[in-house]
Amino acid sequence: PTEYDLLDRAKALGEFIRSKMLEEGKRPRSSLYRLAVFWRKALELEGLEGIAFIAEKERDNLRLNIWDMRSAEILASRWPIFKRCIFCSGTLEPIEAFAEVIGLDDYYSIKVPPIYDPKNLRIYILNDVSTKGEELSEKMATRYVEAIVNFLKKVNVNSAIFTASYRVQERLIRIGLKEEVKGLGYSVFEESRGMTGLKARQILESFKKFRKAVLIAPMGGRFAEGADFPGEQLQAIFLVGIPFEKPTTRTQLYLDYYSKLYGKEKGRLYGYTIPALKRAAQALGRALRSPDDKAVFVLGDKRYKKYIDLLPEYVKEWSREISVEDIEDISTPW
Repeated sequence: PTEYDLLDRAKALGEFIRSKMLEEGKRPRSSLYRLAVFWRKALELEGLEGIAFIAEKERDNLRLNIWDMRSAEILASRWPIFKRCIFCSGTLEPIEAFAEVIGLDDYYSIKVPPIYDPKNLRIYILNDVSTKGEELSEKMATRYVEAIVNFLKKVNVNSAIFTASYRVQERLIRIGLKEEVKGLGYSVFEESRGMTGLKARQILESFKKFRKAVLIAPMGGRFAEGADFPGEQLQAIFLVGIPFEKPTTRTQLYLDYYSKLYGKEKGRLYGYTIPALKRAAQALGRALRSPDDKAVFVLGDKRYKKYIDLLPEYVKEWSREISVEDIEDISTPW
């Protein structure tokens, strides 16, 4: 028998187990079924360009992944099925990059100017801090905490500290960020690694009940991308760094594949730079849920100036550069 025959038999046994569990009123689970389906798919995809097989250690377990990077190749054949497709988001720009990555050749783009009142927004880019590098030095981490404390002293509203990664977040917490924030009279809520959906909902609901609380979470996490904070539920955001992907095997495979497709410069832009700036834009958007919302933003990394053209229009038009010392003098729209 071939490996396919063996896997088909395993899958059939798994289906039998699932049906028996269903008859007994239990959830139809079968690890054997899932294992067989996974390995059959792996054999079918072996050797294809744009497919990566990745093994990752996750606590005491080994997680095996089939990672398909062929978004343009697969989706390009799907779009002609539809008569019209509409893509609408505040973070689609640059449109050309989005279209190329999803395999869209023929499209018409409409760009809507910012719907917000510039009088309701204050946007600052810090020009003397950065999370660049493998580790955040104690000196830089201390400077960030100083900047955040001065920021919170000025705003006195529900605020979020969105960090470039859990690594950066944990570094700031180790040198006393939470204690400093609590010392200002804020209640502190934190998104932690491995947090369950239930715990995240409880934190979100509790945070929204306050009017002087701080949420500490990574960009790209549950709260910085998926949560909704209308009105006064969130009015001030401090971004600590730029959320570039950690240089893992997965990241390198992605960049290698995109470089083959689009060239080295475009490959890095599409696969590394743009996704990070989109995560930052998503985080800022948590405080802007309607045209009348008021907010103060601090983009805490001097590299944001370099990537200003990849940020939302309201940041491009209304932001100004300041130093950490200048935070004491920032204004608020309330």
